[in-house]
Amino acid sequence: MPQPPALVSDAAGVAAAVDAARAAGTCALDTEFLWEKTYAPVLCLAQLAVGEEIWLIDPLAGAPLEPVAELVADPAVEKLMHAPSADLIAFGLHFGCVPANVFDTQIAAGFVGLTAGAGLERLLDQVLHVRLDHDETFSDWSRRPLTDTQLLYAADDVRHLGPLVAELRRRLDERGRAAWAQAEIERRFCTPEAAGADPERAWRKVQRRGRLSPTAQAVLIDVAAWRERTARRRDQPAAWVMKDPSLVEIARAAPRNADQLRRIRGIGKGLNERDTVDLLAAVEAGLERTPPPKEASVPQRVARRVEAVATLAVPMARIRCLDQDLAPELVATRADLDRFLEAVVVDEGADDLPLGQGWRRELLGDDLIRLAAGEVALSLNREAPYLRIEDIHGR
Repeated sequence: MPQPPALVSDAAGVAAAVDAARAAGTCALDTEFLWEKTYAPVLCLAQLAVGEEIWLIDPLAGAPLEPVAELVADPAVEKLMHAPSADLIAFGLHFGCVPANVFDTQIAAGFVGLTAGAGLERLLDQVLHVRLDHDETFSDWSRRPLTDTQLLYAADDVRHLGPLVAELRRRLDERGRAAWAQAEIERRFCTPEAAGADPERAWRKVQRRGRLSPTAQAVLIDVAAWRERTARRRDQPAAWVMKDPSLVEIARAAPRNADQLRRIRGIGKGLNERDTVDLLAAVEAGLERTPPPKEASVPQRVARRVEAVATLAVPMARIRCLDQDLAPELVATRADLDRFLEAVVVDEGADDLPLGQGWRRELLGDDLIRLAAGEVALSLNREAPYLRIEDIHGR
């Protein structure tokens, strides 16, 4: 077994790693964390590579991660990462940094004919023919000392990212998709939302909120924000503070005092005095809030037309992705297609949706608009490109 890189456990070692990344203008970055009983991922190790040099930074042994967080937010240094969502959330929640200049190999793979959900081992095998022999996926990274096997596993997570990115970029350039991939990576990872949950938007993730009246939805906005802030203060998963059904019922019932609150099913004795006061205050704030606009129901004639167009649009989208060597999950879900077609049919808001903008519109959106207008006919070719779109007016 080869010798793993030494652990970095002090500020001087972290500074050396970060300085090397800044001098190079690029680095490979990954973390090992636990995220089972806490609000934010618990960072147990940070791996950083510049060229062939690798640093394994151990915050549990005293190495500060603030300089690494500053690196994450530095637009002058490109961070090469694989599926970085949880890593970026961890840095955002712990250090308040917004990610900048990230390159995600998983998303990039989806633009060059590979799946957009492949793990690193599979991607390395497919692209570089590098095979890793790993069995540390479920390691407890908080336990010390770390074994040599764990350290080698951690180092391998950044060791090959540079060559992998170089080959993915070559393939992106070959297909003319570098700008598409970068735009998608920035949309997903280089925003304040990518740095952690926004309490004011937490209500959008609550299940069954659509059954509430506009007034109750206004209450839900503040109640869900209370849960998010309380979970962060307690350092617990939000669902441990309160389940979604209880949030929805509080929003519906709008209790005005502690007795009314305790009568709601699922509340029980889990709230202390501070929680009760803060939660009731959130209900009051919600009642004073201007309700969000209720989503208008779609007229039946529109719904039928959308369904008819979608019957053709769904296979059209899949075949177009097949022809273009694109992972379909990157382009649009069935819900995305339905929302876009609905907006096209009622002639309202289509340009504001993902399929109405940027590379998605170039790839598919404009043809969907023509399809909905009855301006095109679809047929199949025997060989790629399999989809043929013909203008029925001969234009």
